[in-house]
Amino acid sequence: MSRVGVPVVVVAGFLGSGKTTLLNHLLREGGRDGSVGARIGVLVNDFGAVNIDAMLVAGQADGAVSLANGCMCCSVDRDGLDAALSTLLRPSARIDAIVIEASGIAEPRALIRMVTGSNDPRMRYGGLVYVVDAAMFARTRHEHPEIDLHIAVADLVVINKIDLVEPDALDDIRMVLRELNPTAAQISVIDARVDPAMLFDPVVAPDADASDSAGDDAGPVQLTLDALFHDPGPRDSEPLDCGTADEHDHDHEHGPGEHCHRHLHDEFTSVEFTSTAPMDPRRLARFLERPPVGCYRIKGVAHFDLPGHRQRHIVHGVGGFVEVRRDSWAGQVRQTSIVAIGTGIDRDEVLSVLTAAVADDATADDEHGILHITRHLPAR
Repeated sequence: MSRVGVPVVVVAGFLGSGKTTLLNHLLREGGRDGSVGARIGVLVNDFGAVNIDAMLVAGQADGAVSLANGCMCCSVDRDGLDAALSTLLRPSARIDAIVIEASGIAEPRALIRMVTGSNDPRMRYGGLVYVVDAAMFARTRHEHPEIDLHIAVADLVVINKIDLVEPDALDDIRMVLRELNPTAAQISVIDARVDPAMLFDPVVAPDADASDSAGDDAGPVQLTLDALFHDPGPRDSEPLDCGTADEHDHDHEHGPGEHCHRHLHDEFTSVEFTSTAPMDPRRLARFLERPPVGCYRIKGVAHFDLPGHRQRHIVHGVGGFVEVRRDSWAGQVRQTSIVAIGTGIDRDEVLSVLTAAVADDATADDEHGILHITRHLPAR
C-alpha cells in the first residue's frame, strides 16, 4: 500500500494577526484528543513567540516541546529547517501533518519553493495559510505593502477578528482580498477558529484488536523526546538549534460586552464527485492543476483504463501543486472519487468540469494523456 506524503502547511501573517491563536487552536482541536485526531508536528522560530498553550505541554528538551496530545513543536531557524522536517518525517515520529509558522524562518514564497521543490516522497505541499487582522488590514497594507505579495500566493486566507469590524467593512476587506488573490479560499473567523479538517484529513485510529495484532506501529502513542531525537539508525539527526524571537503575536481578547457576529466562523464546504467510468487524464490533470475559485484542496482516487496505468491513482492537490501515488485496487471497486474542499465553491461548476473529465470515445485510448498525471508521481 502506497502511503501518501505528510502535508506540510505554511502559516504566515503580519505581526499580531492571530497566528499564535491559530496554531494553538490546531494543536488543541486537531490533535489526538481533538476532532481530527492527528499527530501534528509544528516548526516555529522561537517558543516564546508562539507561546504554546501551557496546558498542552508535556515536556521540553533539545529544541523541542512534547505535547500531551501526541503532537510535537520544534524550534528551528532557516538553516535547520531541512533537518527539522527530516526529523518529523521519520517513521518513528508517526506525524500526520506538519505546520510551519513562517515568522523568523523564511519568507512565505521561499518556504513554498522549499516544500514544493523537495524530492522527499514522505511529504507534500499542504498550502499557504495567510492570516489577516480584519481590524488592522487597511493600516497594515498602507504601512507594509509587501503583504499584498504574500496574500497573492496564499491558498487559504483567514480573515481573523471579524468581531472588531462592521459587516460593510468586512465585505470591503473580502473584495480587496479577492482582487489580490482571485482564486484562494477565504474564511472569516473569530479567535482564529479554523476547522482543522479543512487543512488535513481526520485520522482514524485502529481499534484495540487491530493494535494488539499489529504491534506497536498500529495505534497512536505518545512520542517521547528521546525517541524523536535519538532514534538509532543511519538517519539519526542532530538536535535542532533554537532561533531568535522575531515576532510576538498579541491577539485581541473579546469581552462579554463586545460586538460579535452570529457565526464564529464560516463553514468550509466540500463537493464530491464519483464515477465508475474511466477518466480522461488530461482533463482531470487540468482540474487538479487549475482548481476552481475558493477551492483550498482536492483529494481522492482516480480510475484510468489505459494499458499499464490501470492501478488506483491517489491524487492530492493544493493551489495547483499536485501529488499522485499509485497502488493496487486490491479488490476495491474501480471508480473515481474526488472531493474538492474550500469555501464559496460553485458546486455545479465543479461537478460539470469533473463530469466532462470522464473519458469519451475520442479520448479513451489517448495513451499520451496519462503523462499529465504521471508527471506528478514522486521522483524515484
